[in-house]
Amino acid sequence: MKKIILHIICFLLPSICFSQIVRLGESFADVPLIDGKVVFLKEIPFKKDLSADANYKILKDWAIVNYGKDPFVSSVRHDSRDREFTAKSRIELLLPADSKGVQEKIIMKYRINGFIFQDKCVLEITGISYLYKNKTTGKLLPREIRAEDFITDNAIKLNDNIQEFRINTRKSTLYFLNELSKDFERKFDH
Repeated sequence: MKKIILHIICFLLPSICFSQIVRLGESFADVPLIDGKVVFLKEIPFKKDLSADANYKILKDWAIVNYGKDPFVSSVRHDSRDREFTAKSRIELLLPADSKGVQEKIIMKYRINGFIFQDKCVLEITGISYLYKNKTTGKLLPREIRAEDFITDNAIKLNDNIQEFRINTRKSTLYFLNELSKDFERKFDH
């Protein structure tokens, strides 16, 4: 029995060490990897005076407002029994100006899951990829780029002709996720 528990602890320890759970009032500052995938987690406490079902209704309404309006940009699915939603969306990110003064755009696709867990509302942003259309700048990039290959610490360390582009994409991604996170907190009056 002790051997099984030791194996479980050794198996779960890397996931715990490399995951970044951002709590109320905190911002995303790093690009965390869980099992080799970029995953951003945000936890905030329930509204104390409301039941779990009432808190789920707030979560669901937030998802509908943010992801249920334009079917060409996003889609949302709800599961009231499990108190969760899943949405897929895309957004055009405006990157900071590079060293040459050029400000580029890139489309970010992502999946966001929201659910109730114990006495918390949780957002999980995963499945991030980027669509890059501007081939005239000389950047030899594939049509779709996974976040794991583009904005992680290891990807940023690569010293090549698109390092600055990766850094700027990471900055814009973190900015967008932090703004999304603030909006989520405001919905729960935090």
